[in-house]
Amino acid sequence: MDKVLVTGASGLLGRELCKQLRAEGYYVAAVDNNFRYKYIPDCDEYNTDDITNYTSTVANDYKYVFHMGNINGTKYFYDIPNQLIESNINADFAVFNFVKQNPNCKLIYASSSEVVAGSTEFPTAEQTDICIKDIHNPRWSYRLGKIVGENYLMNSSLNFLILRFFNIFGTASGPGHFVRDVLDKIDNGDFTLIGADETRSFIRVEDSVDAILNIFNIASNDIVNIGSNEEITVLEAANILAAHKNKTIEWQFAPSNVGSVKRRRPDITKLLELYPSFKPAKFKDAIGDL
Repeated sequence: MDKVLVTGASGLLGRELCKQLRAEGYYVAAVDNNFRYKYIPDCDEYNTDDITNYTSTVANDYKYVFHMGNINGTKYFYDIPNQLIESNINADFAVFNFVKQNPNCKLIYASSSEVVAGSTEFPTAEQTDICIKDIHNPRWSYRLGKIVGENYLMNSSLNFLILRFFNIFGTASGPGHFVRDVLDKIDNGDFTLIGADETRSFIRVEDSVDAILNIFNIASNDIVNIGSNEEITVLEAANILAAHKNKTIEWQFAPSNVGSVKRRRPDITKLLELYPSFKPAKFKDAIGDL
């Protein structure tokens, strides 16, 4: 039984990853400091230590490390940018150094579509150039950390795979993520909709993890987009969620947050080459259990 470590294991992506890895027969060690979520995932052992402490006190006897453990959520980009960038970069380097201890260990690193925010190429491929407008925008706190992580790994001797995730959602989505925020607004009678004309490519977490498990041990030292090739507007997505709640809403439109991107759609050509049968559910079909 191969032993794997999942960081950020209580989060949206981490908990589904733990569940599916165990179903595949792996021994799963899960770590999460519960900064955002207090949830014990399906695992063989669970630790609530901070990842920087955990990696400094245990030996690396893992075959794979799935590093999903960063502070995420748009709210945090703006509210605690300095804490976010310091925490995320420190966590990344703690994990990178941990993986270095074991030459037989492979790192699967969770990056983000935020890295290519502002791209003018759609669908957006992995090799797209990265540009930053207004370096002082607090939104880039999360993005900058991921750029540092990607750059480090691409110039390292580690065995790794970088996964760029695009707009994942699921039943466990927390505040600060679009789908949960809109559902909460509908429940609370707040019909303000920010950035209605922007587009996104939403993918349910189950499909994301299915993609991970079908490529993580066949692709190495590369970057792969994980997402859906369906692009819809924020307004269309909000109306689908309202219909799911059996409501028709007259939204009150509000301007986008500073730095929010106009469009987002991944090029998943590389993913489909690695996993030809991958077919993520359309947004309207994927929200049935929300």
